Amino acid sequence: MRLDKNLKMPLYKQLKDALMEYIEENLKEGDALPIESEIEKLFGVSRITVRKTIEELVNEGVVTKTQGRGTFVQSKNIVQKAGNITSWTEEMRVKGKHTETKNMMIYEIEPSKKIAAELQLAKGEKVICLKRLRCADGEPISILINYFRSKFTPGFMENGLMKESLYEVLEEDYGIHLEQAHERIKARLSTDLEALELGISPDSAILHITRVSYLPDGTPFEMVEMANRSDRYEYDIDLVGRNKLKTFNTEGES
Repeated sequence: MRLDKNLKMPLYKQLKDALMEYIEENLKEGDALPIESEIEKLFGVSRITVRKTIEELVNEGVVTKTQGRGTFVQSKNIVQKAGNITSWTEEMRVKGKHTETKNMMIYEIEPSKKIAAELQLAKGEKVICLKRLRCADGEPISILINYFRSKFTPGFMENGLMKESLYEVLEEDYGIHLEQAHERIKARLSTDLEALELGISPDSAILHITRVSYLPDGTPFEMVEMANRSDRYEYDIDLVGRNKLKTFNTEGES
């Protein structure tokens, strides 16, 4: 398992690839990596190279270091399938995750100009703001803020969110079914408050998602803003090939 020192690829990158393969084939979530001295002997590299490689794996969320205990395989990233309107709770249930909500706050507010424009609100129309810290298997993953139209959900402020899933409440209590949505996804650095709530280092990379969801008649009902940990959250998107897209376009012209 010795590395090739004649390759142009730096040793720490070779070691990183080798350790990734070792983890994939031999370890599962929560298992401990060999200690640094064992990795050093196993691959014939210096302690400095081992530590640099482990540091990269920690930064990428592959492993986590616990002082005095060692280095352990980190939990797998949560992958959300793009293209479907599902609640955060439903996504986690499908993946076998235990969900938990913390720091929930509910307000009825005058919308900002941005929210009013996105939801095409009438002058003076208010929205309900529901902010939550969402956790999966005890780990904070996402800060979720829902803005939705008050006039469609009478009594929501008095009753609060009685279930883990907002969409279940909207469907079962108000008969509201979201027909389509548009999402914008961008990478940015976390704010100090986001970092504190998500348990990550200040200025860590996060995935910021803005979604506007629509009722069957095309009325914009809800705007969602999500700040997701980039080391725990991925988006999976299916793309249509160029030839198939040309076929669709040709059929549409007939």
